[in-house]
Amino acid sequence: MRKAIFFLILILCLASCSLAGAYTLRVGVVEQQSTVELSCEGDFTVIANGEVTTMPKGKYFIHNDGGRLRFDDDRVFSGSVEVRSVTGKPLPQLNKRSYKGNLRLTLTGDKLTAVNYVDLEDYLASVLPAKTMVVWPDEGIKAQAVAARSYAMYMAEQNRYKAFDISANDKELDYKGTGPRIEKTAVTKLIAATAGRYLVDYYGNAVMAVSTSSTGGRTESARELWGRDVPCLQSVEDYDSDSPDYTWEQMATPALLEARLAQRGYVVGKLTGVRLSPLDAPGADRTATGRVKTMVLTGEAGSATLSGEELAELVGLPGTLFDVETGTPAPEVLKVPIEDRYGYQVGSKDIGIKVKEEEKPVWNTFLRSYHMLSGGNAEKLIFRGKGRGSGLGLSAWGARGMCIAREHITYQEILAHYYPHTELR
Repeated sequence: MRKAIFFLILILCLASCSLAGAYTLRVGVVEQQSTVELSCEGDFTVIANGEVTTMPKGKYFIHNDGGRLRFDDDRVFSGSVEVRSVTGKPLPQLNKRSYKGNLRLTLTGDKLTAVNYVDLEDYLASVLPAKTMVVWPDEGIKAQAVAARSYAMYMAEQNRYKAFDISANDKELDYKGTGPRIEKTAVTKLIAATAGRYLVDYYGNAVMAVSTSSTGGRTESARELWGRDVPCLQSVEDYDSDSPDYTWEQMATPALLEARLAQRGYVVGKLTGVRLSPLDAPGADRTATGRVKTMVLTGEAGSATLSGEELAELVGLPGTLFDVETGTPAPEVLKVPIEDRYGYQVGSKDIGIKVKEEEKPVWNTFLRSYHMLSGGNAEKLIFRGKGRGSGLGLSAWGARGMCIAREHITYQEILAHYYPHTELR
Protein backbone atom coordinates (compact mmCIF):
# COMPACT_ATOMS: atom_id res chain seq x y z
CA MET A 1 0.00 0.00 0.00
CA ARG A 2 2.82 2.39 0.92
CA LYS A 3 4.58 1.62 -2.37
CA ALA A 4 1.41 2.38 -4.29
CA ILE A 5 0.99 5.73 -2.51
CA PHE A 6 4.65 6.57 -3.11
CA PHE A 7 4.39 5.86 -6.85
CA LEU A 8 1.13 7.82 -7.07
CA ILE A 9 2.80 10.86 -5.46
CA LEU A 10 5.80 10.46 -7.79
CA ILE A 11 3.55 10.34 -10.87
CA LEU A 12 1.65 13.45 -9.72
CA CYS A 13 4.94 15.31 -9.14
CA LEU A 14 6.24 14.35 -12.58
CA ALA A 15 2.95 15.39 -14.14
CA SER A 16 3.14 18.72 -12.31
CA CYS A 17 6.71 19.30 -13.53
CA SER A 18 5.70 18.36 -17.06
CA LEU A 19 2.81 20.82 -17.04
CA ALA A 20 5.02 23.60 -15.64
CA GLY A 21 7.64 23.04 -18.33
CA ALA A 22 5.01 22.99 -21.08
CA TYR A 23 3.53 26.42 -20.37
CA THR A 24 3.64 28.29 -23.67
CA LEU A 25 3.51 32.07 -23.77
CA ARG A 26 2.41 34.07 -26.82
CA VAL A 27 4.67 37.13 -27.12
CA GLY A 28 3.88 39.86 -29.65
CA VAL A 29 7.29 40.60 -31.19
CA VAL A 30 6.01 42.60 -34.19
CA GLU A 31 2.88 44.70 -34.00
CA GLN A 32 1.18 46.21 -37.04
CA GLN A 33 4.16 46.62 -39.38
CA SER A 34 4.05 46.87 -43.17
CA THR A 35 7.16 44.74 -43.73
CA VAL A 36 9.32 42.40 -41.65
CA GLU A 37 12.72 40.93 -42.38
CA LEU A 38 13.11 37.18 -41.93
CA SER A 39 16.55 35.65 -42.31
CA CYS A 40 18.17 32.31 -41.51
CA GLU A 41 21.65 30.83 -41.93
CA GLY A 42 20.11 27.42 -42.53
CA ASP A 43 16.97 25.91 -44.01
CA PHE A 44 13.68 26.56 -42.19
CA THR A 45 10.04 25.61 -42.71
CA VAL A 46 6.88 27.61 -43.38
CA ILE A 47 3.55 26.00 -42.52
CA ALA A 48 0.45 27.43 -44.22
CA ASN A 49 -2.97 25.72 -44.24
CA GLY A 50 -1.36 22.52 -42.98
CA GLU A 51 1.13 22.40 -45.85
CA VAL A 52 4.85 22.39 -44.96
CA THR A 53 7.32 24.19 -47.25
CA THR A 54 11.07 24.03 -46.69
CA MET A 55 12.71 27.38 -47.40
CA PRO A 56 16.41 27.72 -48.27
CA LYS A 57 18.68 29.83 -46.11
CA GLY A 58 18.78 33.51 -46.93
CA LYS A 59 17.02 36.80 -46.29
CA TYR A 60 13.35 37.47 -47.00
CA PHE A 61 11.34 40.68 -46.78
CA ILE A 62 7.77 39.69 -46.02
CA HIS A 63 4.85 41.97 -46.87
CA ASN A 64 1.16 41.98 -47.74
CA ASP A 65 0.25 40.97 -51.29
CA GLY A 66 -3.51 41.15 -51.71
CA GLY A 67 -4.27 39.53 -48.35
CA ARG A 68 -1.47 36.98 -48.66
CA LEU A 69 2.09 36.93 -47.34
CA ARG A 70 4.77 37.32 -49.99
CA PHE A 71 8.24 36.05 -49.03
CA ASP A 72 10.03 36.79 -52.30
CA ASP A 73 9.31 37.03 -56.02
CA ASP A 74 7.75 33.58 -56.38
CA ARG A 75 6.80 32.46 -52.86
CA VAL A 76 3.37 33.60 -51.69
CA PHE A 77 1.49 32.02 -48.76
CA SER A 78 -1.83 32.53 -47.04
CA GLY A 79 -2.46 35.45 -44.67
CA SER A 80 -1.31 33.42 -41.64
CA VAL A 81 1.79 31.22 -41.53
CA GLU A 82 3.96 29.50 -38.95
CA VAL A 83 7.75 29.66 -39.20
CA ARG A 84 9.82 26.92 -37.58
CA SER A 85 13.49 26.07 -37.43
CA VAL A 86 14.75 22.76 -38.78
CA THR A 87 16.21 20.47 -36.10
CA GLY A 88 19.95 21.00 -35.88
CA LYS A 89 19.82 24.19 -37.96
CA PRO A 90 20.17 27.82 -36.79
CA LEU A 91 17.10 29.66 -35.52
CA PRO A 92 15.37 32.00 -37.99
CA GLN A 93 15.79 35.70 -37.20
CA LEU A 94 12.93 38.19 -37.34
CA ASN A 95 14.09 41.79 -37.74
CA LYS A 96 17.59 40.59 -36.78
CA ARG A 97 16.49 38.92 -33.52
CA SER A 98 16.48 35.18 -32.83
CA TYR A 99 13.60 33.54 -30.96
CA LYS A 100 13.24 30.12 -29.41
CA GLY A 101 9.98 28.31 -30.09
CA ASN A 102 7.90 29.08 -33.17
CA LEU A 103 6.83 32.26 -34.94
CA ARG A 104 3.37 32.95 -36.35
CA LEU A 105 2.98 35.75 -38.88
CA THR A 106 -0.53 37.03 -39.46
CA LEU A 107 -2.06 39.77 -41.58
CA THR A 108 -4.55 42.04 -39.86
CA GLY A 109 -5.88 44.23 -42.63
CA ASP A 110 -2.74 45.14 -44.56
CA LYS A 111 -0.41 45.10 -41.54
CA LEU A 112 1.73 42.29 -40.14
CA THR A 113 1.72 40.93 -36.61
CA ALA A 114 4.29 38.35 -35.48
CA VAL A 115 3.79 36.25 -32.36
CA ASN A 116 6.49 34.12 -30.75
CA TYR A 117 5.15 30.94 -29.13
CA VAL A 118 7.83 30.33 -26.51
CA ASP A 119 8.16 28.19 -23.39
CA LEU A 120 7.60 30.35 -20.31
CA GLU A 121 10.95 29.33 -18.77
CA ASP A 122 12.82 30.31 -21.96
CA TYR A 123 10.97 33.63 -21.91
CA LEU A 124 12.10 34.27 -18.32
CA ALA A 125 15.70 33.45 -19.26
CA SER A 126 15.47 36.29 -21.78
CA VAL A 127 13.77 39.00 -19.69
CA LEU A 128 15.20 38.48 -16.20
CA PRO A 129 18.92 39.32 -16.75
CA ALA A 130 17.93 42.92 -17.59
CA LYS A 131 16.22 43.24 -14.20
CA THR A 132 18.98 41.83 -11.99
CA MET A 133 22.74 41.20 -11.70
CA VAL A 134 24.38 37.78 -11.70
CA VAL A 135 26.55 38.71 -8.69
CA TRP A 136 23.50 39.35 -6.49
CA PRO A 137 22.40 36.84 -3.82
CA ASP A 138 20.67 33.76 -5.26
CA GLU A 139 17.53 34.07 -3.16
CA GLY A 140 16.93 37.61 -4.36
CA ILE A 141 17.19 36.54 -8.02
CA LYS A 142 14.89 33.56 -7.37
CA ALA A 143 12.31 35.94 -5.90
CA GLN A 144 12.53 38.06 -9.04
CA ALA A 145 12.10 34.96 -11.21
CA VAL A 146 8.90 33.94 -9.41
CA ALA A 147 7.56 37.50 -9.61
CA ALA A 148 8.26 37.69 -13.37
CA ARG A 149 6.67 34.27 -13.96
CA SER A 150 3.58 35.28 -11.98
CA TYR A 151 3.25 38.53 -13.93
CA ALA A 152 3.61 36.77 -17.30
CA MET A 153 0.95 34.21 -16.32
CA TYR A 154 -1.34 37.00 -15.11
CA MET A 155 -0.98 38.77 -18.47
CA ALA A 156 -1.66 35.51 -20.33
CA GLU A 157 -4.90 35.06 -18.41
CA GLN A 158 -5.99 38.67 -18.99
CA ASN A 159 -5.26 38.52 -22.74
CA ARG A 160 -6.26 34.94 -23.53
CA TYR A 161 -8.77 36.09 -26.19
CA LYS A 162 -6.39 38.56 -27.83
CA ALA A 163 -3.75 38.10 -30.53
CA PHE A 164 -0.99 37.61 -27.95
CA ASP A 165 -0.52 37.33 -24.19
CA ILE A 166 2.13 40.01 -23.72
CA SER A 167 4.01 42.50 -25.87
CA ALA A 168 7.76 42.17 -26.29
CA ASN A 169 7.89 45.87 -25.33
CA ASP A 170 5.90 45.42 -22.12
CA LYS A 171 6.98 48.01 -19.52
CA GLU A 172 7.45 45.32 -16.88
CA LEU A 173 9.30 42.67 -18.92
CA ASP A 174 11.35 43.69 -21.97
CA TYR A 175 11.74 40.67 -24.31
CA LYS A 176 14.58 40.57 -26.83
CA GLY A 177 14.57 36.90 -27.83
CA THR A 178 17.56 34.64 -27.36
CA GLY A 179 21.32 35.08 -27.63
CA PRO A 180 24.56 35.14 -25.58
CA ARG A 181 24.28 38.88 -24.91
CA ILE A 182 20.71 38.49 -23.66
CA GLU A 183 20.66 35.35 -21.53
CA LYS A 184 22.99 34.70 -18.57
CA THR A 185 23.72 31.09 -17.58
CA ALA A 186 23.84 31.86 -13.84
CA VAL A 187 20.42 33.56 -13.97
CA THR A 188 18.92 30.75 -16.07
CA LYS A 189 20.01 28.20 -13.43
CA LEU A 190 18.25 30.17 -10.70
CA ILE A 191 15.11 30.41 -12.85
CA ALA A 192 15.21 26.63 -13.21
CA ALA A 193 15.51 26.27 -9.42
CA THR A 194 12.04 27.88 -9.14
CA ALA A 195 10.56 26.26 -12.27
CA GLY A 196 6.77 26.28 -12.35
CA ARG A 197 6.37 28.25 -9.11
CA TYR A 198 4.20 31.35 -9.13
CA LEU A 199 2.13 33.54 -6.82
CA VAL A 200 -1.65 33.29 -6.62
CA ASP A 201 -4.35 35.32 -4.92
CA TYR A 202 -7.17 34.14 -2.66
CA TYR A 203 -9.02 32.70 -5.67
CA GLY A 204 -6.02 30.79 -7.03
CA ASN A 205 -5.32 33.18 -9.92
CA ALA A 206 -1.81 34.32 -10.86
CA VAL A 207 -1.21 37.81 -9.48
CA MET A 208 -0.01 40.96 -11.21
CA ALA A 209 3.42 40.80 -9.57
CA VAL A 210 4.90 43.99 -10.99
CA SER A 211 8.31 44.98 -9.67
CA THR A 212 10.63 47.96 -9.49
CA SER A 213 14.34 48.69 -9.26
CA SER A 214 14.37 50.65 -5.98
CA THR A 215 11.93 52.84 -4.06
CA GLY A 216 13.85 55.18 -1.78
CA GLY A 217 12.80 53.38 1.40
CA ARG A 218 9.16 52.37 0.91
CA THR A 219 7.15 50.74 -1.88
CA GLU A 220 3.93 52.22 -3.23
CA SER A 221 0.39 50.86 -3.08
CA ALA A 222 -1.70 50.30 -6.21
CA ARG A 223 -4.60 52.17 -4.65
CA GLU A 224 -2.51 55.32 -4.32
CA LEU A 225 -0.95 55.08 -7.77
CA TRP A 226 -3.74 53.54 -9.85
CA GLY A 227 -6.81 54.45 -7.82
CA ARG A 228 -7.82 50.80 -7.36
CA ASP A 229 -6.91 48.26 -4.73
CA VAL A 230 -4.71 45.31 -5.67
CA PRO A 231 -4.28 43.16 -2.53
CA CYS A 232 -0.75 42.02 -3.42
CA LEU A 233 0.47 45.57 -4.13
CA GLN A 234 0.52 47.32 -0.76
CA SER A 235 3.01 49.85 0.63
CA VAL A 236 5.74 48.07 2.62
CA GLU A 237 9.17 48.96 3.96
CA ASP A 238 11.99 48.64 1.44
CA TYR A 239 15.66 47.81 2.08
CA ASP A 240 17.23 49.50 -0.93
CA SER A 241 19.61 51.97 0.76
CA ASP A 242 22.54 50.55 -1.26
CA SER A 243 20.86 51.39 -4.55
CA PRO A 244 22.76 53.93 -6.69
CA ASP A 245 19.35 55.58 -7.22
CA TYR A 246 18.40 55.73 -3.54
CA THR A 247 18.84 59.49 -3.96
CA TRP A 248 19.41 61.34 -7.23
CA GLU A 249 19.40 64.80 -8.79
CA GLN A 250 18.70 65.85 -12.37
CA MET A 251 18.26 69.16 -14.16
CA ALA A 252 16.35 70.22 -17.25
CA THR A 253 16.14 73.51 -19.11
CA PRO A 254 12.72 75.14 -19.56
CA ALA A 255 13.36 75.13 -23.33
CA LEU A 256 13.74 71.34 -23.34
CA LEU A 257 10.51 70.89 -21.42
CA GLU A 258 8.69 73.35 -23.68
CA ALA A 259 9.79 71.46 -26.79
CA ARG A 260 8.80 68.06 -25.43
CA LEU A 261 5.44 69.35 -24.23
CA ALA A 262 4.78 70.70 -27.72
CA GLN A 263 5.68 67.31 -29.23
CA ARG A 264 3.02 65.71 -27.01
CA GLY A 265 0.41 68.23 -28.13
CA TYR A 266 0.41 70.45 -25.01
CA VAL A 267 0.03 74.12 -25.93
CA VAL A 268 1.64 76.06 -23.06
CA GLY A 269 4.16 78.23 -24.88
CA LYS A 270 7.08 79.69 -22.93
CA LEU A 271 7.09 78.23 -19.40
CA THR A 272 6.49 80.66 -16.57
CA GLY A 273 6.18 78.28 -13.61
CA VAL A 274 5.38 74.85 -12.21
CA ARG A 275 3.17 73.78 -9.31
CA LEU A 276 3.93 70.81 -7.05
CA SER A 277 3.54 70.47 -3.30
CA PRO A 278 6.82 69.85 -1.42
CA LEU A 279 7.73 66.35 -0.25
CA ASP A 280 7.82 67.39 3.39
CA ALA A 281 4.30 68.86 3.17
CA PRO A 282 2.55 66.72 0.52
CA GLY A 283 -0.79 67.73 -0.92
CA ALA A 284 -3.43 65.99 -3.03
CA ASP A 285 -0.98 65.94 -5.96
CA ARG A 286 1.11 63.28 -4.20
CA THR A 287 0.57 59.75 -2.94
CA ALA A 288 0.90 58.83 0.74
CA THR A 289 4.57 57.94 0.20
CA GLY A 290 5.20 61.22 -1.66
CA ARG A 291 5.21 60.06 -5.28
CA VAL A 292 3.93 62.62 -7.74
CA LYS A 293 0.38 62.00 -8.96
CA THR A 294 0.07 65.23 -10.96
CA MET A 295 2.16 68.30 -11.67
CA VAL A 296 0.95 71.53 -13.28
CA LEU A 297 3.12 73.36 -15.81
CA THR A 298 2.08 76.91 -16.67
CA GLY A 299 3.15 78.92 -19.71
CA GLU A 300 2.32 82.13 -21.55
CA ALA A 301 -0.17 80.26 -23.80
CA GLY A 302 -1.83 78.04 -21.19
CA SER A 303 -1.22 75.28 -18.67
CA ALA A 304 -0.97 71.51 -18.68
CA THR A 305 -1.49 68.93 -15.94
CA LEU A 306 0.76 65.91 -16.33
CA SER A 307 0.83 62.68 -14.36
CA GLY A 308 4.01 61.90 -12.46
CA GLU A 309 4.77 59.01 -14.84
CA GLU A 310 4.29 61.19 -17.91
CA LEU A 311 6.54 63.91 -16.54
CA ALA A 312 9.24 61.38 -15.56
CA GLU A 313 9.14 59.95 -19.09
CA LEU A 314 9.18 63.44 -20.62
CA VAL A 315 12.28 64.58 -18.71
CA GLY A 316 13.97 61.18 -18.30
CA LEU A 317 13.70 61.00 -14.51
CA PRO A 318 14.39 57.67 -12.74
CA GLY A 319 11.06 57.74 -10.89
CA THR A 320 8.19 59.86 -9.58
CA LEU A 321 9.33 60.39 -5.98
CA PHE A 322 10.90 63.84 -6.28
CA ASP A 323 10.88 67.50 -5.33
CA VAL A 324 11.31 70.30 -7.87
CA GLU A 325 12.97 73.70 -7.69
CA THR A 326 13.55 76.43 -10.25
CA GLY A 327 16.45 78.79 -10.46
CA THR A 328 20.05 79.17 -11.54
CA PRO A 329 22.11 76.41 -9.87
CA ALA A 330 25.24 77.65 -8.18
CA PRO A 331 28.37 75.93 -9.53
CA GLU A 332 29.75 73.25 -7.24
CA VAL A 333 33.30 73.79 -8.49
CA LEU A 334 35.18 76.92 -9.50
CA LYS A 335 37.96 76.28 -12.05
CA VAL A 336 40.93 78.58 -11.33
CA PRO A 337 43.66 78.88 -14.00
CA ILE A 338 47.30 78.27 -13.03
CA GLU A 339 49.86 80.43 -14.83
CA ASP A 340 53.61 80.26 -15.07
CA ARG A 341 55.86 83.22 -14.30
CA TYR A 342 55.48 84.49 -17.88
CA GLY A 343 51.67 84.66 -17.62
CA TYR A 344 50.91 81.55 -19.72
CA GLN A 345 48.24 79.14 -18.48
CA VAL A 346 49.82 75.77 -17.68
CA GLY A 347 46.89 74.13 -15.92
CA SER A 348 43.92 74.70 -13.68
CA LYS A 349 42.74 73.90 -10.19
CA ASP A 350 39.20 73.03 -9.07
CA ILE A 351 38.01 74.75 -5.90
CA GLY A 352 34.82 73.46 -4.29
CA ILE A 353 32.02 75.94 -3.63
CA LYS A 354 29.40 75.47 -0.96
CA VAL A 355 26.35 77.74 -0.84
CA LYS A 356 25.04 78.27 2.68
CA GLU A 357 21.35 77.65 3.21
CA GLU A 358 20.69 81.26 4.27
CA GLU A 359 22.18 82.50 0.99
CA LYS A 360 19.37 80.94 -1.05
CA PRO A 361 16.66 83.34 -2.33
CA VAL A 362 14.22 84.32 0.40
CA TRP A 363 11.19 84.00 -1.92
CA ASN A 364 11.79 80.23 -2.09
CA THR A 365 10.36 79.93 1.42
CA PHE A 366 6.98 81.36 0.37
CA LEU A 367 4.19 79.63 -1.56
CA ARG A 368 6.24 76.44 -1.58
CA SER A 369 4.02 74.67 -4.11
CA TYR A 370 4.65 77.36 -6.72
CA HIS A 371 7.97 77.57 -8.54
CA MET A 372 8.27 80.57 -10.84
CA LEU A 373 10.55 80.92 -13.86
CA SER A 374 12.17 84.26 -14.66
CA GLY A 375 13.30 83.38 -18.19
CA GLY A 376 17.04 83.69 -17.56
CA ASN A 377 19.42 81.89 -19.92
CA ALA A 378 21.02 79.78 -17.19
CA GLU A 379 17.75 78.93 -15.46
CA LYS A 380 16.97 75.27 -14.75
CA LEU A 381 14.33 73.02 -13.30
CA ILE A 382 16.08 70.99 -10.60
CA PHE A 383 14.61 67.60 -9.68
CA ARG A 384 15.79 65.87 -6.50
CA GLY A 385 14.36 62.42 -5.91
CA LYS A 386 14.63 58.90 -4.58
CA GLY A 387 14.30 55.45 -6.17
CA ARG A 388 14.00 54.15 -9.73
CA GLY A 389 10.90 52.71 -11.35
CA SER A 390 7.21 52.67 -10.46
CA GLY A 391 7.75 51.90 -6.77
CA LEU A 392 5.25 49.03 -6.95
CA GLY A 393 5.87 45.45 -5.84
CA LEU A 394 9.18 43.71 -5.33
CA SER A 395 12.17 46.04 -5.23
CA ALA A 396 15.25 44.46 -6.86
CA TRP A 397 17.67 46.42 -4.69
CA GLY A 398 15.43 45.87 -1.68
CA ALA A 399 15.46 42.09 -2.19
CA ARG A 400 19.24 42.27 -2.40
CA GLY A 401 19.28 44.31 0.81
CA MET A 402 17.14 41.74 2.62
CA CYS A 403 19.53 38.97 1.60
CA ILE A 404 22.55 40.91 2.86
CA ALA A 405 20.84 41.78 6.17
CA ARG A 406 19.68 38.19 6.78
CA GLU A 407 22.14 35.52 5.65
CA HIS A 408 19.68 32.62 5.54
CA ILE A 409 16.60 34.39 4.21
CA THR A 410 14.65 32.49 1.53
CA TYR A 411 13.08 33.75 -1.66
CA GLN A 412 9.71 32.66 -0.24
CA GLU A 413 10.17 35.12 2.66
CA ILE A 414 11.16 37.91 0.28
CA LEU A 415 8.06 37.32 -1.85
CA ALA A 416 5.81 37.22 1.22
CA HIS A 417 7.16 40.63 2.29
CA TYR A 418 6.71 42.41 -1.02
CA TYR A 419 3.51 40.64 -2.13
CA PRO A 420 1.19 40.29 0.91
CA HIS A 421 -2.04 38.28 0.62
CA THR A 422 -0.48 35.83 -1.86
CA GLU A 423 0.36 32.12 -1.83
CA LEU A 424 3.22 30.36 -3.62
CA ARG A 425 2.22 27.48 -5.86
